[in-house]
Amino acid sequence: MEIEADRTGEAMRIPRRTSPLGQSLVETVLLLPILLMLLGGGYWFYRDLSLSSSAECAAHAQMLRTGRRLAGIESRLSRMVLSDGNVARIGGRNEPLIGEVPLFSGLTGRTLATADVSIGKESVGAYLDLPSHAVRRVVEGAVDCWGQGTPSGSTVRRTVQGILAAGVVR
Repeated sequence: MEIEADRTGEAMRIPRRTSPLGQSLVETVLLLPILLMLLGGGYWFYRDLSLSSSAECAAHAQMLRTGRRLAGIESRLSRMVLSDGNVARIGGRNEPLIGEVPLFSGLTGRTLATADVSIGKESVGAYLDLPSHAVRRVVEGAVDCWGQGTPSGSTVRRTVQGILAAGVVR
């Protein structure tokens, strides 16, 4: 038995759509919110990281200036951290040594500096607000000023001069 076939060389064609437009639209609708959330989260993370780093730098600068008894530049540091109307409080103080060191009773001890920075909610669209940020950085160091006009400087200078004078007398 012989089966007849179309021997013209052309295969039978099934009509197909040439453009899957509906599938692309569904994929875009499903993935666009996820991509926008990732983009917004990346921006929020960068803003938090940048704010934290700026607060840390401002606290270190304030600690060094306070420990060396230089004029305060809190307002300039505050403008450096936040240029718009948000809140940045920067301060520093010297604390005395806990115990008395016999020859060095006038030494400052340790210096503490703080940077408190907060940013309110930021609107990024008609219906979306990024959350607020509040960062507090506390920096502690043993910064001591040995200038002529400071108690630490005069104590160290007197002690060193006494040791040198005792060495000369021997």
